Parts: sequence; C-alpha cells; structure tokens
Amino acid sequence: MFEKQFYSHVEKSTKVFLSISIIIILLFSGISFTFVIPGLKGFDLFFTFITLLMYFMAANIFVGLFKDSVGLVFVICLCLSSLGMGWRLWLEWGEFSLIEHANLIVYVGYPIVKALMITGLYRIIRSVYEKNSTFVSS
Repeated sequence: MFEKQFYSHVEKSTKVFLSISIIIILLFSGISFTFVIPGLKGFDLFFTFITLLMYFMAANIFVGLFKDSVGLVFVICLCLSSLGMGWRLWLEWGEFSLIEHANLIVYVGYPIVKALMITGLYRIIRSVYEKNSTFVSS
C-alpha cells in the first residue's frame, strides 16, 4: 500500500525526485569513497551502512521514475558516481588522506561498483514491486 502511494507521488513530481536522487548519488559518491572501501585506510562500517541506505533510497526513486530502463539507470549511476568522485578528488587533490586511494583500480572500479550496486538494487526493488502489484490486483 505504501509503495503505491510513494511511486505515484514520484510519478507526479519527477523533477523533484530526480534531483533528489542526483544529489544523493553525487554527494555520497564523493563523500563516501574514502570510507567504504574495505582494506584501505579510513574504512568505517557504520558509514558503509549509511551509504548503502542512501543508495537504496536512490534506487527506490529510480523505480518510480524509470519503468524497465536498467541500461539508463546504470549509465546515469555510472556518470553521477564518476562525477561525485571526481568532484571530491578535484577538491582535495594533494591531500595526505587521499594518498592510499590514489590508484587506478579505485578510480575506475569505485564508480563501476557503485553503479552496479544501485542498478542491482533497482532490479530487485522493481521485481518485488511488480510481484506485489500483480498479487494485490489479482
């Protein structure tokens, strides 16, 4: 019941919810990349949980915005994750805290993993929503 109300509200005001999801992905990709990579300096499990929760919210918004557009969601998330991480690197270039994170695997892998994670959440939420909506309407 709640998800139908939420998704109908998302469909009514698409620009607001699209901008919210863009802000979530941009900010949390930029802020979190030094805290969520296990094995590197600065890893924090609590911050990882908060980041996953915010990406879950963004995936929920994408379910209401894009109907069966997995490729579009992946491309949007990849671009926004790259921009968020690039924004953080540009702001803190030369900082000592980014020395351990300054390798090609982190620069390329982090945006791809985040985009795959949000796209996976989108697919899971979308399939659960479709099951529930067909079950309720039957």
